[in-house]
Amino acid sequence: MTLFVSVLGLRPRATIGGVAQWGAWQVLPLGDPTVLAEHPGVHQPDIRHVLLLTPTSEVDRARIAAATIGAVRPDLAVRVEPVPASPAALVRAVERVPSVLTKATAVHASIGAALTTITWGAWLASVARLDTPSPSLGQHVSSWFTRGAGFLGVHGSPGWVGKLPMSQVDPSRRLQRPHGGHLDQGFECHAFGELPEHAIAALFSMGLTTRPVRREPVADVKPAWGTAKAVEFVINPVMPIGLPAPSGLCPACSEPVIGAHCPFCRVAPTVSRRVALEPQGAVR
Repeated sequence: MTLFVSVLGLRPRATIGGVAQWGAWQVLPLGDPTVLAEHPGVHQPDIRHVLLLTPTSEVDRARIAAATIGAVRPDLAVRVEPVPASPAALVRAVERVPSVLTKATAVHASIGAALTTITWGAWLASVARLDTPSPSLGQHVSSWFTRGAGFLGVHGSPGWVGKLPMSQVDPSRRLQRPHGGHLDQGFECHAFGELPEHAIAALFSMGLTTRPVRREPVADVKPAWGTAKAVEFVINPVMPIGLPAPSGLCPACSEPVIGAHCPFCRVAPTVSRRVALEPQGAVR
């Protein structure tokens, strides 16, 4: 165990976390940085790295938390990773880290790879307070004056909002297989709350083939969706995605580096024959 990962969110609704060969992770609140600095996971003697996954909008609070960790454990390498996604999407990325990984840098790369394959969104009764993805003027107005089956908001490139029920989904909005994915590759969906049937039907129209797995909400969804009543979902491919080979070892922490520099120590790697012996696994 060398790594502690914290998914940061406003008012986490449950104690969500886990333990793996590489270390441990947990969803923790953003409001009080001392909660993270005093967390037992940070103070385990074998922990050498800490990764803070935070929604982009809360990066300043995350950096304060990182500085607080540094004050109590200056020996740790701490990285703040701002991601334009909700805590629920971040949780799914951490949960998909392959069990064979043991190195902090490989876990970091695995989480990043998982996030590139995730589709996340929410069912909303109203889009009157939704900023991103941006609803149309007609959708905004209908939220104030009419009641119906609600809306589906989906983040992506670009994101979109659709009024329910939806008889069909535009082909450009269907789930996209990762580059190199198998033609018969399926998807799985986790719903953080109770999705209405009209929303589930729309997800099937997008390409989902199995009903969502229902889970408890991770944290307050209002910052992402403008309402605390949104029901989030996260969709990911079932098939694994391989990671690139490491380019060398970090001269500071001796971890294999996947990319141009160590994400924790921020230094360029040195080439070593030992790098090829590190199992990298795949994103599930």
